[in-house]
Amino acid sequence: MLIKKSNGELVTFDPNKIRATIKRAGANNELADRVLQRIQAKVRNGMATKRLFAIVRKELRRESRHLAQRYNLRTALLRLGPAGFKFEKYVASILNAYDYTALVPEQEYIGLCVKHEVDVVATKGGHSLVIEAKFRNRFADTVTLRDTLATWARYNDLRDGAETNRSCPLFDEIWIVTNGTFSDRAMQFGLCRGINMVGWRMGQSLAEMVDHTALYPITVIDNLRQWELERFAKNDLLLCREVVIEDPDRLSDRLQLPRSRTKQIWKECQAVVESK
Repeated sequence: MLIKKSNGELVTFDPNKIRATIKRAGANNELADRVLQRIQAKVRNGMATKRLFAIVRKELRRESRHLAQRYNLRTALLRLGPAGFKFEKYVASILNAYDYTALVPEQEYIGLCVKHEVDVVATKGGHSLVIEAKFRNRFADTVTLRDTLATWARYNDLRDGAETNRSCPLFDEIWIVTNGTFSDRAMQFGLCRGINMVGWRMGQSLAEMVDHTALYPITVIDNLRQWELERFAKNDLLLCREVVIEDPDRLSDRLQLPRSRTKQIWKECQAVVESK
């Protein structure tokens, strides 16, 4: 049986992959098998992956709303768009959760030749990183070889600039983080040059980084309104895990949201983080 990907490619339906994604959302073996059995009865030859995703999420939601929200990670990342600035903050939050000190810099950095806007910078154990956060608005969109070459050129100009300009830190490493995928040539060049490539289930997997420590974006909450998201982002609260460590009453005052609504979002985030 064939499934049609968003780029038009036909691939063989693999129930083991579906089962693995359900388990990554936190389902145990028994629940995963039960959900998978219902899904397989509904799969049709030539079905689009988008439709398959909707079926999986619907069947998982019948068992657990919060597991379904966790399973919805990729769509939740799209809600961080369209400009990508929230994605940059989200990447910084992930790195902070992995014991880096990360931020989205407000200033440009001076390279040897030109000034550069930098998406995210991070340090850990005296090691300094510069991160390109490549947000993609569609599942089918990729980070291309041209993108990767530009990132590599920027990194080298910054490193050369650090030797002559003390205001520019000497970066030890360059990462590219995307919610999309990398083209084959982009991946080949990046790995050859020692760039840490973090993509959707490829290179160092962004999905696995999120699932491993429950770093789910607040956009997994189904009924979160756009204006509410803006308030959370303004206060650098883009992880459900960051929300649940806050006192709901103080959070309500900080966000200028009604206490009842703040408590509702807080409880949703708690369930997403703790669901197993």
